[in-house]
Amino acid sequence: MSLSPAVLSALKRFSSCEIADALLKMGQKPWGGYIADIELWSPKYCEGDTRIIGPAFTVKMVETSDTTSPSPNQHFVDASEEGSVIVISAPPLVKNAVWGGLMSARAKYKGVQGVVIDGRVRDLNEHRNMKFPVFARSHSILPQNAFVRPSEIQVPIKLSTSPITVNPGDIIVADLDGVVCIPIQYVNEVIASCEKHVAIDDQCMKALQEGHGVKETFAKYRGK
Repeated sequence: MSLSPAVLSALKRFSSCEIADALLKMGQKPWGGYIADIELWSPKYCEGDTRIIGPAFTVKMVETSDTTSPSPNQHFVDASEEGSVIVISAPPLVKNAVWGGLMSARAKYKGVQGVVIDGRVRDLNEHRNMKFPVFARSHSILPQNAFVRPSEIQVPIKLSTSPITVNPGDIIVADLDGVVCIPIQYVNEVIASCEKHVAIDDQCMKALQEGHGVKETFAKYRGK
């Protein structure tokens, strides 16, 4: 299932926080699609208005000592798709990076929206000079190939920081507040929920800025 430009445009109106709220209201427990502990590293560290939205292009990494897991037929960045968000799952305890400046150069040329890494990134200035969006768990000075290798692409991946599975084609939204994964089948329902509850919160914000109390404002507009 692919999304129309109109649906993606509708999603762009809502933050990762608003989308996670919607998923929680829809019963997506425990964390409403939130991929925890992933932060924005480029174009700036935890600053600015960078937002990426697109279907997940998934990559599973394994340690180089793993000789039984499969290997992809081509480099995962070469295989990535225009408009996608590359999502990388790395072994949780490794200290090396799994993404560097050369990868951003190729991904940007291919029209990839950005990368979300359950792992580490290096070459920070190179990504920032390219203004390529990079979200990662941490950073490193160590290279990928001495420690881990790509194993599978476009398969369901589990992440070390979140009790969710990211499937190829799930919609990834990443911004200053964090990263959220929307299962593809729930996108239209998420948009409808966001439209309803963001309008309510806009009313709450206006009332609070005009001096009304939190309790009375929530009772009036949120019904609690």
